[in-house]
Amino acid sequence: MNHLPLFLKIIESGILANPAKVASYTRTLAAKLADDGETKAAEKILRAVESANLPKTRTTGQVLSPQSMPVDRDSRFSLADESNPEMSELNIYLEPLIQKSVLEFISFVENAYLLTQAGVGVSPSMLIYGPPGCGKSYLAKYVAARLELPLLTARCDSLISSLLGSTAKNIRSLFEHASNRPCVLFLDEFDALAKARDDQHEVGELKRVVVSLLQNIDSLPSGTILLAATNHEDLLDPAVWRRFAYKMNIQLPSNESREKLIKQSLGHFCSSNVKAITTATDGMSGALIKQACEASVRAALIAGKEAVDDNKLLSKIAEIQYHDLIHAKIPDEEKIKKLKEVNNRLFTTRVLNELLGVSTGKISKILNS
Repeated sequence: MNHLPLFLKIIESGILANPAKVASYTRTLAAKLADDGETKAAEKILRAVESANLPKTRTTGQVLSPQSMPVDRDSRFSLADESNPEMSELNIYLEPLIQKSVLEFISFVENAYLLTQAGVGVSPSMLIYGPPGCGKSYLAKYVAARLELPLLTARCDSLISSLLGSTAKNIRSLFEHASNRPCVLFLDEFDALAKARDDQHEVGELKRVVVSLLQNIDSLPSGTILLAATNHEDLLDPAVWRRFAYKMNIQLPSNESREKLIKQSLGHFCSSNVKAITTATDGMSGALIKQACEASVRAALIAGKEAVDDNKLLSKIAEIQYHDLIHAKIPDEEKIKKLKEVNNRLFTTRVLNELLGVSTGKISKILNS
C-alpha cells in the first residue's frame, strides 16, 4: 500500500488526540498523492481537513505554518533547510550490519504506536558518525524518503549566535517547530553544538548550550524523529550519546559497495574494467569515488564517447588520492619515482602520462634508470 507510514501516523495522532499533527500529516499525504497524479483524491483530502477546521498551533499557542521555518533573530537566516527526498532519487550502499540496523530503526518508527502500547517503545533517534564523505547526510535523506516525510536539515554551526543566549533560543525554536509537524529533524555537524563540557578550551556559554540541547532532546515528543551526524564523535559530550537509541558508525565503503557505487555512478558509460577501478579506489570515501566517476562521465560526453576512458578515470582517482604529491613543486623524475613508490599498481606509465603530461618513453626511461 502506497504511503502506509503516513496513514499510520495520521491514525496514531488521532488516537493520541493531537489534531494539529493529524492536520499536518494529512496535508503531507495530500501533497504526496498530488505528486503521484492522484489530484482528485488530494483535493478531497485537503477539503476534508479545511472543513474540519483542524488547528495548527504550537504548544506555546502561536500559529504554526508547516512552511514557516524559524529564523535566527540576529541574521534572519532560516534555522534549517527543508527538502523532500524521494526513493527514486536515492541509491544507497550500506554494509550489511548497518543496513540491518537502519531498516530496524525505520520499522520501529513505522510501528511506534504498537510498540508504545505494549510498553516496549523506543526513541526514534539516531546518531550517525564516521569519516567525511561516507554518506551520513545521504543516510538521513534515505530515512526521510523511506518514511515519506520532509527532511529538515540544520547545520549546527549555523545555529550558534554571537548574541548571548540566542543559541539556546535557536535550538528551542527549531525543536518546537519540528515537534509540531511531520518531519525528520537532521542536525548536521552535530559536534558544533554537542562538544564535551569538560573541554578546557570551551567557554561557559557553549557549555550552557550543551545543557540546552540536552533539555530540548529530552522534551521532544516520542513521535518526533531526530537524526544527528558528526565527523568528530570523539568531541561529543558523553551525555549526548545516551540520548540516541541508535548509533550508526558509517565507515569507508567495502570493496563490494565501491563496485556497486562505481557501476551506478558511471551508468551506461561504465568501463569494462570495473574490477581494476574498484581496486584503485580502496581507502576512498563514497563521495570522492562519485566525484571521480562523474568527472570521467562528463569527459566522455564531451568527447562523444560511449564509455569512460579507463586511464582518464584512473588518473582522476589518483589525483584525488595523491593530490599534494602530484602537484608538488619537485622535478618530474623525483615525482614519478615517488608516485610509483606510494602506489605501484595505480601509477602505470599511461596514468603517469595522463597526469603529468610526460611522454611514456621518458617515464619508462626514468623508471628503468
